[in-house]
Amino acid sequence: CQNDVKYYFDERAFDDAMDMILAAREDGINLVILSTYRTYARQTELYNNKVKYYLNKGYSQANAEKHASTVVAIPGTSDHNLGLAIDFNYLEEKYENKPSLKWLRENGEKYGFVMRYPKGKENITGVIYEPWHFRYVGKEHAKIMNEKNMCLEEYVEYLSKNS
Repeated sequence: CQNDVKYYFDERAFDDAMDMILAAREDGINLVILSTYRTYARQTELYNNKVKYYLNKGYSQANAEKHASTVVAIPGTSDHNLGLAIDFNYLEEKYENKPSLKWLRENGEKYGFVMRYPKGKENITGVIYEPWHFRYVGKEHAKIMNEKNMCLEEYVEYLSKNS
């Protein structure tokens, strides 16, 4: 709970998430949770709102859906639907200059978290740069992904070739 809002998270990752948040606090960093698990209905609402936004800007239906999917995941494909993602502190690109993001980048892998949509990987993920969006992948995988500078799509491909 935070500000009387209940957040849900996959129980397999809950302890690591709480350990990370508490470790950040010990280092003087306040990680504010803005979003975790989302229902399919909530993801649909967010996606449809973004489609409407682009339609109102004059985009065709197909282009509105295409652009919306780079900002809000198509329902059923979101990390939030899995309960393995946390959005922290700011839902804006300016978050990249904040101490909390620096802390997450330096320490997230210790707790199994990676930045899900890093800058420079937009053409691979199909999603805009989201410095606030962290995904739980487990400690071992987070370490390898960061060492190899891979986003999740690259890492899944890497695993499929090296299994």
